[in-house]
Amino acid sequence: MVKKTWVPFIAICFLLGSWEFCCRFFSDLLFVLPPPSRILLCIWQKSDRLLFHTGITLKEMAGGFILALLVAFPLAWMMAFWESMRMILQPLFIVIQCIPMFALAPLMVMWFGWSYTAIVLPTALMIFFPLTMNIYQGLLSTPQHLADYFKTLNATPWQFFFKLQLPASLPHIFAGFRISAAIAGIAAIAGEWAGGQNGLGMLMLQSRRETDLEITFGALFCLTFISSILYLGMAALEKAVKNRKSWRLPFNSLAATALVTIVFGCQPSPKIKETRLLLDWVPNPNHVALYVGIEKNFFKQRGIDLQILKLHDPSDSVSYLMSGQADLAVYYMVETLQAIQKGAKIAMIGVLIEEPLNSLLYRKDDGIRTIEDLNDKIIGYSMDGKSFKSLQTLLKQKKLTPKAMHNVSFDLVSTLAIKRVDAVYDAYWNIEVPHLRSLGIETEFFKMSDLGIPPHQELVMIAKEDSIQASSEFVKKFQAAMQEAITYCQQNPKEAFEMYLKANPDKGDKAREWEREAWELTYPILAKSQQIDQAAVNNYRDWLLEHAILQR
Repeated sequence: MVKKTWVPFIAICFLLGSWEFCCRFFSDLLFVLPPPSRILLCIWQKSDRLLFHTGITLKEMAGGFILALLVAFPLAWMMAFWESMRMILQPLFIVIQCIPMFALAPLMVMWFGWSYTAIVLPTALMIFFPLTMNIYQGLLSTPQHLADYFKTLNATPWQFFFKLQLPASLPHIFAGFRISAAIAGIAAIAGEWAGGQNGLGMLMLQSRRETDLEITFGALFCLTFISSILYLGMAALEKAVKNRKSWRLPFNSLAATALVTIVFGCQPSPKIKETRLLLDWVPNPNHVALYVGIEKNFFKQRGIDLQILKLHDPSDSVSYLMSGQADLAVYYMVETLQAIQKGAKIAMIGVLIEEPLNSLLYRKDDGIRTIEDLNDKIIGYSMDGKSFKSLQTLLKQKKLTPKAMHNVSFDLVSTLAIKRVDAVYDAYWNIEVPHLRSLGIETEFFKMSDLGIPPHQELVMIAKEDSIQASSEFVKKFQAAMQEAITYCQQNPKEAFEMYLKANPDKGDKAREWEREAWELTYPILAKSQQIDQAAVNNYRDWLLEHAILQR
């Protein structure tokens, strides 16, 4: 008969074995769920990077917990002692809890910049409600007969609180601690996705979009592990506090932890002369020239201290630019024209990619040879709005009627790989084609120019119109440095790509290989000049207005 202590171990082994078997047997699962053997191997091989990002996320979780506790305890105490405060504060807490932190996190970046504070605040807000309500319920749980007894002994308010009320409330307080420890990781990830540059959240995001799912699940394992450790740590602290003689020691330890978190968590403010440039996406071969310009000091030699910032959602670029949380941004021509059309004071100051990269991408084995073969097929696109309108316009011009059109968000690669769609729109032919080839999927594509979209410069650098970065003096220096970096890339493509990899050490082995192939397609189409082709811009804008893709 199997001993009870062996049951969890056997269950885990069975689960992992079934997982491994399913991944090996059903090949499509490899695009969404890697086998555990590969995940464990990745954790071993990438242990240094995983530890680095785990440390950052753990610091954010600790900072959020300490901040929430410092605010929650006095407010809970006020609600417990004054009915009027409870009537005012409790509805407010409920409203705060109903706000999705994933939506609030970008606002934190606009208010506090790309800093530790911008990540810790949404973390603390997510923890705040359960922590406050548990402390509040704990303070109300004091036995009435003991409270009456203390009053007969003329106990002071401090004696009543520390000798009776606080010890009686400890079970509720530690229940709040355990809940907070369990959800702090989720809250920190929300903050990182909006304004983080490192951490497990950014590692998950980048590796997921590069289909390096072993790294994604490795980061998820690290997050689960540290959340579990924090939960068990709170349980151990609760056990220690049950010994009334030693209850102050754990709280002194908690205070020391708060001090260490505050001291080491605080990040220095950006240097005054630092120029912050937002990427349009996670780092990829389209951005190699920017990293080369920094590594070879082309920007610094002209007095520009360029700092590259990663971005989760490209649609936030203009907001960060206009709010002053970024100085420059790599942006798409169509999105730039849309922002200008809406009244945004934006100046285009340089060019990164000089021709359209967007395409209508399909699998070779799907029997699609001409554009007419897309009739009665399922087409995926990345976002609503202008992207969807452009797709509708192209289909209408070619008199095509697809079976269905689905918004697949940013999962263009995986949805095409597992055949959820027959073709995807918004795929970059220099990025997604080698990416899919690395997954064993051969593709073909229709370029936008072949489908009737006017030629235009794809990726441009933009700045706020009245900023220093839009001044003629800065633009002249920036364009000279940018073109020098591009020239170096085209003359030394291998060395340039190695500089890019050095600046992005989190790239997995698979991503490095297909990105190297993507770079071979990319460096020949880097801008030959930094001058904006105004005639092409006007022609493209007129086409967008004519087909109601841009609003007049």
